[in-house]
Amino acid sequence: MIQAEHKRWARMLFNPYIKRLLRKNFSHFYLINEPPRNDESEGLIVTPNHFSWWDGFFIDYVMRYYTKKKIHILMLEEQLKRYWFFRKLGAYSIDLNNPKKMIESIRYTQQIVNNPENFVVYYPQGEIRPYDERPLRIKPGLKKVLRGVQQKIMVVPAAFKIQHGNEPKPDVFARFAPPLQGEHIVNDFEVFIQVCGENISNLDEASREREYITDLFQ
Repeated sequence: MIQAEHKRWARMLFNPYIKRLLRKNFSHFYLINEPPRNDESEGLIVTPNHFSWWDGFFIDYVMRYYTKKKIHILMLEEQLKRYWFFRKLGAYSIDLNNPKKMIESIRYTQQIVNNPENFVVYYPQGEIRPYDERPLRIKPGLKKVLRGVQQKIMVVPAAFKIQHGNEPKPDVFARFAPPLQGEHIVNDFEVFIQVCGENISNLDEASREREYITDLFQ
């Protein structure tokens, strides 16, 4: 597997680049609610929905406002080989066609979240799926990760949506669900699936009514 390799120079190049890219392609970036604040001494996994090429950029952009933890994003190995620069920003790989490499990636993820200075972005759908696909196809891999985590860990489901409005460019809407304790997800994975689905439903309702607390582009 390919491990993350954070480089300060890469982050200094990336932050202004992605800011320009997002503003070029979207009119607004609306935050419906703030990500839950967690104890900096606890582990953190953020689990967004996965419906577009933009998803990793969205979560990176939001979380830089709300945590000092170092981001790690799990990517398909074939994609990370192609977009190697993301490794310098904290991306690491998983190969779904290689059981041995999958185990390596799970163990590496456990090592990351056992260090409270880090947080992991983990896509529970495992692949890009249509935004409006219901029910959500949530894979059980997160349970395997959580079983090997030694410390207390918070899991925060997140949801993003691209929506067209009265302007030529679409808007981005983001919403975060209440945090779940990792041990609760291991004991009852259906609760995690339910919370993910409810968060997306709440996102849909808020985006229809255009209810939000801030526009990150302002």
